[in-house]
Amino acid sequence: MDLAKIGAYIAAKRKSLGLTQRQVAEKLGMSDKSVSKWERGICLPDVSVYLELCSILGITLNEFFAGEDIPEQDLGVRSEENLLQVTASEKRKRKRMKRIIAALLVVILLLTGVGSCVLYKSSIADRNSIIPLTEDSTERKTAQLLADVDGAYLYRYEAEAGYKSLDLELVTYQNGQKIGKLRKLISMKLDGNKGCTGILAIVLDFQHYQTRVICANEEEKYQTEFSILDGVDDREYYGRSATEITESVSLQDGNFHGLLALFYAKDELQAIQIESLEADGSGDVNDYVYYLSVRLCK
Repeated sequence: MDLAKIGAYIAAKRKSLGLTQRQVAEKLGMSDKSVSKWERGICLPDVSVYLELCSILGITLNEFFAGEDIPEQDLGVRSEENLLQVTASEKRKRKRMKRIIAALLVVILLLTGVGSCVLYKSSIADRNSIIPLTEDSTERKTAQLLADVDGAYLYRYEAEAGYKSLDLELVTYQNGQKIGKLRKLISMKLDGNKGCTGILAIVLDFQHYQTRVICANEEEKYQTEFSILDGVDDREYYGRSATEITESVSLQDGNFHGLLALFYAKDELQAIQIESLEADGSGDVNDYVYYLSVRLCK
């Protein structure tokens, strides 16, 4: 993200409203020094004040991240771009932190004399996996804000050399019975000659009955979407829920593993854990279930 551009945009909007830095800071319960830092592009505000700041300035969250006014017809495209910029920025921070942690681990191993083979095996197991980003992570919080009330789910995948694709598939159930054909949503090409790390985002848009899927790494970006409750009568009255993986899932075996399930029901709604869905593949209490699974393929 362009911090200088965002800062200049905050300053311009503040001035257009005839507000001082101190007045904006008082509305947010912060110091004017914080506002000054934002406007000079030194840093971004904390996630917790994004919405309130945007409300004060009379802008949308997407305009905040873009650092400019966005015409209504471009909001969808810019929302995706902003989401990917946030995840890329956080990934760079994690990369720096990983180097620091790795250096500390080396020092600890040298001092304690612990064998390196255990650490090596552990790192390999973690490498070929998909990991949910927690709800308190900056990326997840920001994605939730960008996606409005229905939310978004973010995952980081890691693959070592030898894997050629990351595949995401969708199966739809109606009253516990599989309907339609299994649909391959994404087949993300990976460079089999080297390891790869990327982000998978699933963004819910119940207002338009669509779910958008975005998969990106340093070299590629794929996106697609699928319809929710397509052709279903009174779908605006359906309750909805979701469950997802809660910890890192190994993808070394080349099989599909459950990632996220979306539940919809007009009367009785029950959110079923991913593990249970993998066992029986249904969830017959709910009218509709959209089951997404993922694999690494060599």
